[in-house]
Amino acid sequence: MGFRIVVLNLWIGVFTILLRYGKASTHWIVTEDGKIQSQMDSVFSLKRPYDLMALMQQEQRAMLVEDLKEHLMTQKEEIDRREDKETNLEDKIYSTDEDCIIAGKPLTEFDLYFSTVILFDSKELRQAIVNDCMKEVSTREKYKKPNCTEIIELDFSMHAFEHLMGVKNRHNLSMSAEEGLLQTVSSGVDIEEFGNAVREAMKKNKTSWMLFNMAAYYWREKGDANNAIECLRRALHFSPREHKDIALISLGNVLHRAHFSEEAAVIVRAAIDIDPDNAISHYTLGNIYAVLADYNKSVVSFENALKVQPDFKNVEQHLHAVLCHSKLEKALEAQHSSLQRTLSELREYRKQHEFWLKQHEKLLSEQAPPEVKLEQRLEYEEQKIRESLDGRGQDCVQFQQNGHTVLSCNMRREAYYQGTQTQVDLSLNLQLIQAVESRAGRLGQKVADKMADQCHRS
Repeated sequence: MGFRIVVLNLWIGVFTILLRYGKASTHWIVTEDGKIQSQMDSVFSLKRPYDLMALMQQEQRAMLVEDLKEHLMTQKEEIDRREDKETNLEDKIYSTDEDCIIAGKPLTEFDLYFSTVILFDSKELRQAIVNDCMKEVSTREKYKKPNCTEIIELDFSMHAFEHLMGVKNRHNLSMSAEEGLLQTVSSGVDIEEFGNAVREAMKKNKTSWMLFNMAAYYWREKGDANNAIECLRRALHFSPREHKDIALISLGNVLHRAHFSEEAAVIVRAAIDIDPDNAISHYTLGNIYAVLADYNKSVVSFENALKVQPDFKNVEQHLHAVLCHSKLEKALEAQHSSLQRTLSELREYRKQHEFWLKQHEKLLSEQAPPEVKLEQRLEYEEQKIRESLDGRGQDCVQFQQNGHTVLSCNMRREAYYQGTQTQVDLSLNLQLIQAVESRAGRLGQKVADKMADQCHRS
């Protein structure tokens, strides 16, 4: 038992001597050239250097801060590399894309509600009946409108697409006037005179599908959707199947202008089923699909119109305008998606940056104050100077300058080769070991003497 106490006291003495003679910096790093040197401004120079848990937490915090910093830098570089900063994307596409150049102008500047009709002449039908009627009534002072509901009642017709909402709610529809439409049907005719002549002719022939179609032209030019649909319902009811496409194209125009374009597409497709070789029907459907932003179907419709009638004016221009607009929308959608993704990443970047700042502030708050670091550094440098290997030390002066403590020393000359330096360092270590052993021996002897004295007194 006495021997254990002696050994324990011996180790305490050795540890005390090591603390007395040992001097160290708070942090050491390995440089790029492989040397180990002390670092003055270290995150591990803590307010509580004796607190092991604080040191471990500081190490974890330092690693976290460094990892966050590298992640933020990588994320920032990725965001900067994005090609979504194009501010004149639209102008660039219009000036460089082949379809846009052929179109000559954006699709938004084209009239996609352009009025279309299928003329009777194109189906080898006679229109002279209207001209004959007009001769009889042209001298009247007051013209009357061709009101189809007054000519014949028609509550329901299986041929009039009564299930469509636009047809059901025809009393509430509004449409823009199709100015100039009658000039296409019969040039040089006054609209009121035309309407009156059609009305007089319908009074004589109340089931003429041709007259009901002509009455619909009158109301289309006037911009009256309700009366136009009433006339077209009767035209569809009395038309033979092979000629129903005339009324269907008119009804499609009315619904399209009343902003029931989806139902208008249904009507025009029915007209194409009746006569697939009519370019007007394909052209009308192409315009409707363009308004509905169904560009693929619009392109197909315009291509079909050109197949039927290669010399169809403006169809090719419409076709290239739709192709151009489709490319532009895809590019803008891609840019929008990229911007949304970048915006999300920026928000995430800001959150992570704020978290990094908090961790970095915590890292700094756990460090010792600058004056403590400076004092430790000065003590360390002073100790190194005192233990210089040439035994002569260095001439150093410590003074205050601009509120800061400054240590000024004369640099000693390096007069030793590497081999000699190694031997001196080794001898120094031996001297230290011998000194420790000597002190430990003396301390052990004192302990033994003290225990012997106590035994003697006992």
